[in-house]
Amino acid sequence: MKFVGQVTSLEQLLRHFLVGISLLVLGLLCMVFYFAQASALVIVTSMVLTSVPFAFACWYCTRAALSPFYNLSVMIEAMRQEDYSQRANPRFIQGAVSLLNNEIALMAQDLQTRKNQYDQQAVLVLRLIEQLATPIGLFDAEGRLQHANEAFSKWCHKPWRSMKRSQAELFGLFFTAKQVGNEYLADWRFADVTLSAKWQLRHSQFVMQGLQYQLVVLTNIEQVVYQTEQTAWHKMTKVLSHEINNSLAPIKSLAQSLEHMLAAQHQEADVLQALCVIGERSESLMKFVNRYASLATDYDVHLAPVNLVECLETVTTLFDYPIDTQLNAEFVSADKVLLEQVMVNLLKNAIEASKGNAKIIISVVPKGPWVEITVLDNGCGIANPDNLFVPFYTTKSQGKGIGLTLCRNMIEQQGGKLRVSNRKDVTGVKATVLLEAANA
Repeated sequence: MKFVGQVTSLEQLLRHFLVGISLLVLGLLCMVFYFAQASALVIVTSMVLTSVPFAFACWYCTRAALSPFYNLSVMIEAMRQEDYSQRANPRFIQGAVSLLNNEIALMAQDLQTRKNQYDQQAVLVLRLIEQLATPIGLFDAEGRLQHANEAFSKWCHKPWRSMKRSQAELFGLFFTAKQVGNEYLADWRFADVTLSAKWQLRHSQFVMQGLQYQLVVLTNIEQVVYQTEQTAWHKMTKVLSHEINNSLAPIKSLAQSLEHMLAAQHQEADVLQALCVIGERSESLMKFVNRYASLATDYDVHLAPVNLVECLETVTTLFDYPIDTQLNAEFVSADKVLLEQVMVNLLKNAIEASKGNAKIIISVVPKGPWVEITVLDNGCGIANPDNLFVPFYTTKSQGKGIGLTLCRNMIEQQGGKLRVSNRKDVTGVKATVLLEAANA
């Protein structure tokens, strides 16, 4: 038991076994030679002829017994390195070694299948990130950028591929991480705290292909607030339009019926006039409500390449006013009818704000995948820019407070953006329409 207990490897066990067999054979030979009273020459010759084949047989058996295990160890090492293409060529096609080899081969196939599925899922995740409009960055455990989407490139104003493997600090992000027990804790913050007023930073961590990654998602708070406000305005407008129209329709109908009845009976003129006023005001109020209901309209948008030269020429001929057009791009993807309506509204606002026949400037310039259409006037500017897109708000004595809101609704349904701000070079207003560029 003590002898067996000292064995620490299969090779050592085989050596002990073969040494024991060798000693046993040597002892038997010595007994045979002793009782046979053989000469020294016979003894030496017999020992040589017996020991050489016996040593070769021991070497062959040891090699045959150990080589399958060495082959399997190489195969397992390759599997550990995620190389599942290695296959052992077993010397034994039956028995325990063959069974072990088959099980390891099946395990390699199973791991290969799982790895392929996992790689496909990882590719799917990366492609999904690329399709999202929210800026998303994928960083490794050291805070180096590994993947991102186009929205992230726009956020940092550089193509993310040109900054791949750059540290998070280059993107205005502060990253720290530490290992607490078995948990990996990461902390992400904006290097510039003023960004927190406009952007929300969220992060999570996951393991992909055996490596730790950080997923950073940037959400535009202003956009979320704007969408919430627009949804609330649209719901309120629909409710008010429905309720007011339901109340005004019978009032108008009854007033008209009473007017006809009293007219047939030759009643007093002032009564007929009062009923006529009630009918007219009911109809005017219904038109007024329906006009505001258009703020929540979902238009039937037909996007197609629009020639800006023709579009702006059609619009500018509607106004007897000096308008200077500067075109550096020709086509945008838009709905021509809606775009013309927006340009009419913006030019009308610019003309009303201008003084002394000051020239209106329309400039069209390419901005990467976008085309920027700008309308510049030389008026007195915007006194309260925060309320520009608030429905019903207006500074005009005859204004209805829906023009810009209606324009933004039209532009956004075409996949574009509308911005209005005060000019920085001179006094006046700058209205900018962003639409996707298109080919003829």
